[in-house]
Amino acid sequence: MVKRCNELAALLADFVEQQLPPDVHHRLEEHLAACPRCVAQLKTYESTVSLLRTIRDEELPPELRCTLRAFLDRNCRN
Repeated sequence: MVKRCNELAALLADFVEQQLPPDVHHRLEEHLAACPRCVAQLKTYESTVSLLRTIRDEELPPELRCTLRAFLDRNCRN
């Protein structure tokens, strides 16, 4: 089981994208089955990702585009 709820935040992107090792994914699913607070956080994250995928790059203000790109470069492995 995930030891602390705050560990979930670090795993959300990889969990949603099915990029976690099977054992970690399974432990996270077990934690989610017993933690409504983390389920709510996961649903919020999934909704945010879904919404962001609907926005075209040219619709973003240039400064927001640069900020998001820098964040993704720092935090995403893909």
